[in-house]
Amino acid sequence: MTHSDPAAAGRSTARRGARPVPGRRLPAALPAARLGARMSPQGARDIAGVPATGSLDAIDRSRWALLITYRRDGTPVPTPVWAAQRGGVLYVRTERRSGKVKRLRRDPRLLVAPSTVSGRPLGPPLQARAEVLAGEDEHVAERTLAARYGLFRELFERAMDLMRIDMCYLRVTPGAWE
Repeated sequence: MTHSDPAAAGRSTARRGARPVPGRRLPAALPAARLGARMSPQGARDIAGVPATGSLDAIDRSRWALLITYRRDGTPVPTPVWAAQRGGVLYVRTERRSGKVKRLRRDPRLLVAPSTVSGRPLGPPLQARAEVLAGEDEHVAERTLAARYGLFRELFERAMDLMRIDMCYLRVTPGAWE
């Protein structure tokens, strides 16, 4: 019996039970994201104009991080996420076909700030760049996120695995934009 290599197909290998269907998203993911963007707190939309003096330590002290990515026209798009830090970088897991991943593939620059679950910033942002991980790097990201968020995250991720949602990991590296 032969087994196909999920890493070769660009799919996550960090979670044993994950058998994602390429392109599969959560039901109603797009309408929910659009509604969330409209209902995000004003501070989340305005954070892009705040001086980028934030730090990884501030993000580490918060349960949530606000990722601010940019549309083609330069409009900032805030998204609260779970993020865990290891070795000076942040790791995030998200749907592979989400808007933030599409925007980051086009322009890897983003801002990151500590936030509440609703996306209200709790401090200034920091400049960073993000990339979608593949292969062995995903294991580091999974272990880092699992260690930080524990049981509740594990239950959430198992639900994603059961629904066979196509997920990926992001590595967010702080650094000034050039």
